[in-house]
Amino acid sequence: MDFIFIHPGSREQKTISLSEEEIQDRLADELHDELSCDCQPIGETNVVECGCDDYIQDFELIDRKA
Repeated sequence: MDFIFIHPGSREQKTISLSEEEIQDRLADELHDELSCDCQPIGETNVVECGCDDYIQDFELIDRKA
């Protein structure tokens, strides 16, 4: 996949070509930060105790080649 950048002043263009695998490798950590879980408050309080952070950290991005 090609990503084209252009300089606003000179109009010079630069192209970066990356495969799907390279894109996935570069974005894996950022995409992981987008994960969330469906924790619910306990009873009628606003306290949420489901270990969401620990649970989310166990997820692994699936290789697109699989």
